[in-house]
Amino acid sequence: MNVSQIVTAGTNWVGVFSPEQFPENKGLYGREVAVDCNGLHIDGAKLDVAFTVPFDDSLGQDEAEITIYNLSKTSIAKLAYNQNIKIKAGYKGNTGTIYSGYVCKRTTSIDGADVKTVVRALDSMKLKEREIKSIAYAAGSTAKKILQDLIKLTGLPVAVFKPAGDQSFSKTVTVSGRLFDNINKYAEMCSSSAYVCKGRIYVRTLKDGDKTGVELSAEKGLVGSPEYFEEEVKKDKKVYYVKGYKLKCLLNNKITTGSIVKVKSKFCNGSFRVRSGKHISNGADFYTELEVISQ
Repeated sequence: MNVSQIVTAGTNWVGVFSPEQFPENKGLYGREVAVDCNGLHIDGAKLDVAFTVPFDDSLGQDEAEITIYNLSKTSIAKLAYNQNIKIKAGYKGNTGTIYSGYVCKRTTSIDGADVKTVVRALDSMKLKEREIKSIAYAAGSTAKKILQDLIKLTGLPVAVFKPAGDQSFSKTVTVSGRLFDNINKYAEMCSSSAYVCKGRIYVRTLKDGDKTGVELSAEKGLVGSPEYFEEEVKKDKKVYYVKGYKLKCLLNNKITTGSIVKVKSKFCNGSFRVRSGKHISNGADFYTELEVISQ
């Protein structure tokens, strides 16, 4: 990452840092990282911690990767399979949980003079694709009711269930096949999208989101220039165009799937909904990448 861009992005960002006060740490001062798992607390100020935390608006599992150096054997043992693991990160005065999931794999190796432990984690150990043999619904049933029942089969807590529409069926409906495919099918019938974020499930339109108060500009964390994109999407024999931007900013814990952010730059201005992205910390890198779409 271009360090001068980080410095520009950090300047005047209230509650973060003043690069001029710390010339030896320009753009880097004020970072805070903490990992908690199974009673173990890891302070990023005392041990080197790196991570990649992806997020998107699909039902598929997002796999986070967390690398920690020089843990004791006792501490490593606590990073056990199926244990809840959380990452809290950000800049001083602006930190929060960017990930909550469950350990699915752990490896430890010697890396030069260091002991390197890599943990992979999933949103939920309960969320697995499965086959639905056959569920029958009588005439008069609605897509919303069927969707609600299918969501329950995931075993995940529901964060938002706000379908934008509904359909009523005049004949008996039989649901069978892959669970995720059926959830997506009936979500579309309800003019909505279904996705998992931080171990909870959301059903709502792609334009609906959560107000965060996040504003991104060169003075408030934005790094570089937004990159415009346009995608063709085919649904129900119709063609739609999704328009948005790819952005990079200083790591911001408030940004995740469904976040509403304001962007101010030379060619990109307005409020947008976050579709996907990832939080990254690795040596000099400490930033958030995101794709946003127009509301």
